[in-house]
Amino acid sequence: MQGFKINTEDKNFIMLFAGLAFLYVLPMLIANTPYNDDFCRILTGNSWDDDGRLLPSLLMRFLVHSTTIYDPAPLPLLLSIPIFTMGGFMIKKLFIDVDNDFIAAIIAFGFIFNPFLVRLFVYQLDSLGLALSLVLLIVPFALTLPDSNKKRLKYHAACILCIFLSMNSYQASLGFFMSLAVIELVYSAYKNQFKGIFKTLLNRVMQLVLAFIVYKLFLKLFFIANIARRAANSETVELSSQGLQQFFDNCLQMTTSILLSLSQMQTILLGLLFTINIVFVVHLYKKNVLAAKINPAAKIALLIITITPLIIFAFSFIHMAVLKDSSSLNLQVLTSFSGVTTFLLLVPSWSIKNKKIVCLLVVPVVLTSLGFSYISGNLVKIESDFHQPLIASIVTDINNSNPGKYTKLYYSGQLPHSRYFNRVIKIFPMMSTLDTNNPWAFKYRLPYYGCGLHIDNYQDIDQKPLETAVNIATLPIIAKNHYYTLYQYNSDLLLKFK
Repeated sequence: MQGFKINTEDKNFIMLFAGLAFLYVLPMLIANTPYNDDFCRILTGNSWDDDGRLLPSLLMRFLVHSTTIYDPAPLPLLLSIPIFTMGGFMIKKLFIDVDNDFIAAIIAFGFIFNPFLVRLFVYQLDSLGLALSLVLLIVPFALTLPDSNKKRLKYHAACILCIFLSMNSYQASLGFFMSLAVIELVYSAYKNQFKGIFKTLLNRVMQLVLAFIVYKLFLKLFFIANIARRAANSETVELSSQGLQQFFDNCLQMTTSILLSLSQMQTILLGLLFTINIVFVVHLYKKNVLAAKINPAAKIALLIITITPLIIFAFSFIHMAVLKDSSSLNLQVLTSFSGVTTFLLLVPSWSIKNKKIVCLLVVPVVLTSLGFSYISGNLVKIESDFHQPLIASIVTDINNSNPGKYTKLYYSGQLPHSRYFNRVIKIFPMMSTLDTNNPWAFKYRLPYYGCGLHIDNYQDIDQKPLETAVNIATLPIIAKNHYYTLYQYNSDLLLKFK
């Protein structure tokens, strides 16, 4: 590690950053409600192995004293706080020169206030893996490159191991590493440290490529491929004109989705910071690069600095765009957008020397991000409070029908959203993907709230239709209300949402 000696100022920074991280996850702690996959993991014990996220599976098994998964919430959220704090401390030591602990903590907070990360933190049990996936990618930048070749091999091996472990935590965070590599390039130019600047960048690319190869080979191992099926079977777009067209279409779709998902306030504030970033990198090139005593070819190559904000933005999704499966193009997986938010907050601290102006610029950004976090946490809680009596009513009607051991429930449609949800998505379009009424999760929510049917005896007939057509109008009605109708279907039950 670099010489990160912890002094009194660092202790103050750590306390301030930990406090900010706690405030950020507090709404999820208060909500304390399972969400979609959480219900499945709680009831079946399924881990993250199938997704190739073996590290959080291993850690969670350790926490719950078992080879299967139980519910230790909110412990994963609480553990994410010191992990994030470690990441924030490394960001401070690597890229922040401000000597004010409060401002430094806010600037370092940039890698957490990613709005798409908040969207993922509504999962009770996923936060530990998400935090690890990001912080592990910061560690290679905190390691010192040794002079001797033998020690350099150990250095690169350690960097590759960190990236490998990050991919074993949450693969979608991978773009954050290359964003940090670009930030490292810009910071070196800002500090007029041009010696070995391209070699450092190439080392980062090499580390990323080798870690990716190691991870893919790891997934090929028989005993790993057997449990990490989904990750092992993922495919990238073909190297053809059609594949390239799909890749560019995916990139365009992700770019459009990101821009349309932000609220007006988020768009204005991020747009303002993005403009400052563009002005800074152009000025940096003119002032530092053109004046540097380096060869003309290097100056031409360093023109890349002038478009680094766009490059970092692309790194937030480009690694997802190469996947053939279109379901990967989901905004909620954009943990790598933390690279964008990190750079957006770092640049003001580099370009503006007046601490008061920096404070006036970044504090409102962080306050609004805290506001969004609390809105997200409260939305999950309100949706849960809205659905709970409705599910309890369905469970009561099913249990009162005296179902047999093999009785199945066929269901069509989905739970309604609360009125508050419909209000929120008008301001925050990205929250429209908060599928608290997911039909897939519904089959786990019913037994979670006491339904007597066996956990395997639920079928979504919209996804898996019945073998024979059913005339619902002829079925006897067991229960009916404003939201749903429960029918008797031979010896089984059929639930239809209105």
